[in-house]
Amino acid sequence: MSDWEDDEEYDDKPQVSNVKSFPKRSYGDNRRSDDSRRRDRDSCINRNSGRGSTYGRSFQGKESLYVRPESIGRIVGRAGSTIQRLQLDFNVRIDADKSRGKVTVLGDDKGKINDALNRIRQIVDEGHDGNNQSQRPHGSGYNRSDRNNQGYRSYGRDDDNPFDYHYPKTSYDRNENYSANQGGIIDWKAENKKAELARAERWSKRPPLTKDFYVEHTEVANMDKDDVDQIRLQNNNTTVSRVFEQKNDEPDNIPNPIWKFEQCFGQYPDLLAEVAKQQFKKPSPIQAQAWPILLKGEDLIGIAQTGTGKTLAFLLPALVHIEYQSIPRSERGGPNVLILAPTRELALQIEKETNKYSFRGIKAVCIYGGGNRRDQIQHVEQGVEVIICTPGRLNDLIQAKVIDVTTVTYLVLDEADRMLDMGFEPQIRKILLDIRPDRQTIMTSATWPPGVRRLAQSYMSNPIQVCVGSLDLAATHSVRQVVEVVEEGEKYDMIKSFVKSMRSDDKIIVFCGKKVRADDLSSDLTLAGYLCQAIHGSRDQADREQAIADITSGEVKILIATDVASRGLDIDDVTHVINYDFPRNIEEYVHRIGRTGRAGRTGTSISYVTRSDWGLAAELIKILEEAGQDVPDNLRDMADRFNKMKGRRSDENMRGRRGGGGGNRSYGHRNY
Repeated sequence: MSDWEDDEEYDDKPQVSNVKSFPKRSYGDNRRSDDSRRRDRDSCINRNSGRGSTYGRSFQGKESLYVRPESIGRIVGRAGSTIQRLQLDFNVRIDADKSRGKVTVLGDDKGKINDALNRIRQIVDEGHDGNNQSQRPHGSGYNRSDRNNQGYRSYGRDDDNPFDYHYPKTSYDRNENYSANQGGIIDWKAENKKAELARAERWSKRPPLTKDFYVEHTEVANMDKDDVDQIRLQNNNTTVSRVFEQKNDEPDNIPNPIWKFEQCFGQYPDLLAEVAKQQFKKPSPIQAQAWPILLKGEDLIGIAQTGTGKTLAFLLPALVHIEYQSIPRSERGGPNVLILAPTRELALQIEKETNKYSFRGIKAVCIYGGGNRRDQIQHVEQGVEVIICTPGRLNDLIQAKVIDVTTVTYLVLDEADRMLDMGFEPQIRKILLDIRPDRQTIMTSATWPPGVRRLAQSYMSNPIQVCVGSLDLAATHSVRQVVEVVEEGEKYDMIKSFVKSMRSDDKIIVFCGKKVRADDLSSDLTLAGYLCQAIHGSRDQADREQAIADITSGEVKILIATDVASRGLDIDDVTHVINYDFPRNIEEYVHRIGRTGRAGRTGTSISYVTRSDWGLAAELIKILEEAGQDVPDNLRDMADRFNKMKGRRSDENMRGRRGGGGGNRSYGHRNY
């Protein structure tokens, strides 16, 4: 078991269902298990069973036959009996390759080779005859479960390329209409075309969708390329492009950025008035470029550091999208906007942000694991336009037929990288299959890993990527980063000393690696006379909400948290973030310290780094250097020692492979 908890504290964890456990066979049971017999059979196959007197000879002729891999067992027979008899009967050698489903017959007499091939076909066909089992040859290796398996193709002289034939591979395992009874091969091109036509037929019945609501302001339209580049440069060097390849003659058609709220929402004075109530001075860099793109109806990938206004960037266009569809709200049959978030804290934060803007009576509901399911269902059934949710609870309510996502036309995947890290990709893909394909899709992320790119390529339509800053991982420059290399036993005294010296206007979040550590630290500080709150995945939802309310109001100045709070907590006046336990990866470090230095303020992060964290030292140094922070000498020394250890391990592994041996040395902290 690792030092870190395997049972993550995140909400709506992907569930594994229908897992059956079977009793283990006792050591005294002398009956051979199915696994044992299968291993014997496979080893027989892999050794090219039936060596006999034919092995080692050279043959004049060779013919190959392809069958389904499951049929190889019947050809070999129990303990190789069938393949041995075939070799003796026809004076040939038979090689069976289970992984490719290939049977090769070698011999000197072409007629004998063909006779052997015909007998193999007969064995395979008899195995598929589920109605006359008694006529099957003894020792054929026939397995009752395989009686519906069929299909082989014969080829001429040793075609060693297994990819040149149309073999259905794993389709039969998925029960995807394999045409065994007709002895044919699936025409996947035709089947895919049928599926596409069925999907098109299904979605053709949906009401019309309007996505383009953008009327470009004259000031914005009259900008030349230099003006546009200058604004993007000033907005934290914002870069904008189509993510995936365009046709050569297809223009990018990317809208120019705006720099005033009126340039986007001047046509919607009541929405503009709601924005004015928040007393924002100007749009943030991500908002300046995202609003024109989203109002135009384009798909968007927004990549920006935490705390840069991404929520409002997709929220205001969503309100316009809801209100100005051609079909009245009462006739749409369900919500138009679906916002998926990885944790309940982030979902609740988005709901709070949504409720700040009162626009045409649009209602939103937040549904998440841990909340009152009955209340959530009641809110949905009363009628809402916006659903903010975590993937697990949403799938639960979809299966219960409480929520119909076929009415969704504006989809947001917020913090998509975190959702994939938490294992939600299967749930997300399942949800996306039930949402109309011509929807508008928005994906926000702090990073651009391969998983997010793969998801975007599968489910987005020619998206525009807006990246504020660099695509390289970087920490916000409004936070001063302090790193202290310490021993594990020194941490508590250091945090206690820091808490004792806190000023009246200080507010801190202390991050721990494990839930039990967060509870223990909270108890210890409370017993020492310091008022604090704790938040992690094992606490009741009411306690979690109370903890956030207490730290937000200032009633409590110290919040002890796990990574469940590293994203989604939007508390403007946090002055310090302390990494009591250094995070498991550098991405979480960036998100943790992003809890301070928000909304134009500055903040400080303090990280306690121990010997067990030396594997992340080099990446941490890059983050510190990019932000112009001081790098302690002992941190550099830690990174050098780790790199040398990796080099020694690599050298020893290479020597072990060359010498056929190699030690199994363990590199623990003693080598540090």
